[in-house]
Amino acid sequence: MTSKKPNQYLFKKCSSLKDIDDLRNQYLDGLIEPQELYLELMVRNADAYAVILNDIRIGYFLLGEAGALVEYYITQKNIDLADEIFAKIIQDFAIRKALCKSFDHLLLSCCVGKQSKTSVMGIHFREYHPSPAIAKFSDVTVRLATSDDEMHIIEINEEVFDHDYEVLEYINKKQLLLFEKDSALIGFGIFSRVIEGKPDFDIGMLVVKDFRGQGAGQFIVGYMADYCIKNGWRPIAGCGVDNIGSRRCLEKAGFIAGYRILAFDF
Repeated sequence: MTSKKPNQYLFKKCSSLKDIDDLRNQYLDGLIEPQELYLELMVRNADAYAVILNDIRIGYFLLGEAGALVEYYITQKNIDLADEIFAKIIQDFAIRKALCKSFDHLLLSCCVGKQSKTSVMGIHFREYHPSPAIAKFSDVTVRLATSDDEMHIIEINEEVFDHDYEVLEYINKKQLLLFEKDSALIGFGIFSRVIEGKPDFDIGMLVVKDFRGQGAGQFIVGYMADYCIKNGWRPIAGCGVDNIGSRRCLEKAGFIAGYRILAFDF
């Protein structure tokens, strides 16, 4: 009786994400919830590798900063090989960490079987139920930011924008709203399409220090979510696990923290 010959996998580095567009679209369509913007920004700069078996591409994986695994997909036809391929990827590429959405069932299952440590990095909000309007903000006016507002927004920015140049990018895309009361800026809100062609928009906001603790954040988040819905988009959000203030604000506005970003160490 002859023993079964082990599968021979080839991991081929791609020139760009476009090389695996077909496979990645299958991956994204198979998720039960929309992609997380925090991870999508990592994906855009990640190294992509196609998984090849018998000259046929049967999946892919993406390596982000410091070689962290940020995405892994095997076609349904070859799903029985997923654990075996995953183990080989971890070994061949000396991967020490993977970042995983808790609703990414394939990657989650593979990581659980290999991890030495698991921690929660962030919170995902995918379900939204509008909360009652806040009466004391009924006289707040909302407008799109213009280039004249750029420097003021940069001055008050606190980690909403990683780089100053992003402010003008949002202004030019008409994705930055200013909230004003009696001509004073109380805060701003932003919304970002996570993946081109899909209706999911990640929302974020900042409240000016003088207006904090008064419910302004809840008002801005609710307005931004309703704004997306009126335009036929789906509002989603996320925050760091340690950002208690943002989580509380999002939940008061009507978002439900149903999912997590998990970090697996191997």
